[in-house]
Amino acid sequence: MNIALIILQILYILRRTPRTEKMNRFLSTLTFLLFSTTALVNTGCQTADPLEANSATPLEASTEITFVQEQPMAAESTSGAASDAAGNILETHQIRVTKTLLEIAPVGGKIRYQIEVYALKNVGPVRITETMPDGIEFKSATPEAKRSGKDVTWVFPSMSSGQTVSIEVAVEPVTEGDHQITSTISVENRLALDLFSGQPELTIKKQGPESVELGDIATWQVTVANQGSADARNIIITDKLPNAFEPTSQVRQTIDSLAAGEKIVVDFSAKAVTQGKFENYVFATYDGGPDDSVDSKIPVKVVQSGIRVRKTGPEEAYVFKPEVFKITIENTGDTDLKNIRITDVLPEGSSVADNGLGRVSGNAIGWMIPLLPVGSSQLITTEIAATRKGESTNTVKVVTANGIQASDSVETNWLAVPGVTVSIADNKDPIRVKERTTYNIQVNNQGKFEPVSGTVTVTFNESIKPISVTGDAKGKIDGQTVTFPRTTLEPGKDIYLSIIAEGAKIGPGRAVMKFGADFLNEPILSEETTNVY
Repeated sequence: MNIALIILQILYILRRTPRTEKMNRFLSTLTFLLFSTTALVNTGCQTADPLEANSATPLEASTEITFVQEQPMAAESTSGAASDAAGNILETHQIRVTKTLLEIAPVGGKIRYQIEVYALKNVGPVRITETMPDGIEFKSATPEAKRSGKDVTWVFPSMSSGQTVSIEVAVEPVTEGDHQITSTISVENRLALDLFSGQPELTIKKQGPESVELGDIATWQVTVANQGSADARNIIITDKLPNAFEPTSQVRQTIDSLAAGEKIVVDFSAKAVTQGKFENYVFATYDGGPDDSVDSKIPVKVVQSGIRVRKTGPEEAYVFKPEVFKITIENTGDTDLKNIRITDVLPEGSSVADNGLGRVSGNAIGWMIPLLPVGSSQLITTEIAATRKGESTNTVKVVTANGIQASDSVETNWLAVPGVTVSIADNKDPIRVKERTTYNIQVNNQGKFEPVSGTVTVTFNESIKPISVTGDAKGKIDGQTVTFPRTTLEPGKDIYLSIIAEGAKIGPGRAVMKFGADFLNEPILSEETTNVY
């Protein structure tokens, strides 16, 4: 500092003495170097250390450097000024700033200089402000600067370690004399505290039946999930049932806490009391949640299914003569019916001549209707014969997939055919393939006065194969048919015939017996079913 004062005194004396033009140029350059050195000595590298900053306030450091440039006294002195000018350097632990004169000029000319900033480490926003003194006018800069009065400012949001940015400035001296352009450089140092505040986010989904039978109890499952980033507390789930239902469980359920990413399922149940279409609505709230509650709703229809079955047939019929019986199934409700099972229970001693595409099992025929839409009906026709006289009851039963049942019956008085009754029965049922059973045939002349002559034939389906015949008459096997010769029955007498057969194929085996006589318009039928497995 003492050296600088001595030099200043020398310069003052020299300026008071007569000088040559070369001397003037030397003094201008010497003055520029002196003021630049003085600025560096005065400012130094005094950027505040971020580690020493108060943690309660943002960390910030700024450094001021001063660039002093003396105006040349004559215009011709500008040649070679850039090469003669020395650069000024400011260095902190974060950045290094170099300020270099590129071109000097007289009053009214253009002086150019460069500011170069080099990052020694990764730094935050770097702000550079040039303050123009009186007698100097700012003209332009690359990159462009923001002007405010005499201040010209550049801000670089961030700089990586090793990065360099350059600024070229052009100014115009408007008065003769010594001028000082001051640069203020600041680097913002920031200390961040990371915080995270989570937010619960509930979703709710209700699942249940699309339709409920009137009078039945329905159950709905409500799934509540927390898809947010914080626990949801004091969750209240409310089922707002329509008036068509009477609750059979609590309509409001509480969950203490539901962690982020978790879900829970709760059940609600109610009894349907009114037919119609409704919406079942459920909503959920939780502490600190939005004013609009989370909700879900699903449609539900309260229906009353109905089914009716009617069985019709003759009031009187002759035994052994097949008669037509009809079964009518009607959907009388307001919902489609599915998987309807029909069972026609035949009286003892019945013979099936036409099963109406049903399945015969023992003394019953069964059917399945996959779908019976609302208002529709279906007709089933069978042909049944009796093998014994007297009154019998034929009952049909139906049941739907949802358990609705109906039934109907018809009574028939079976009258005996004059003079003859026939029957056929197996002695073993069921049988395996290759296993044998015996079909016993009886023909009885019930008349008291006249003998009856007739012929017996028995036809087997593919599941039964006839092997041999025995009895009061010798029969003949021709493929699947056994024929017995014409036989005369005395009044009150019987004949007994037997056929030995074996299981040929898995399935219901059927033996159909026909008795033909002169007094009959059609043969008398009797049938026996043997299951082969």
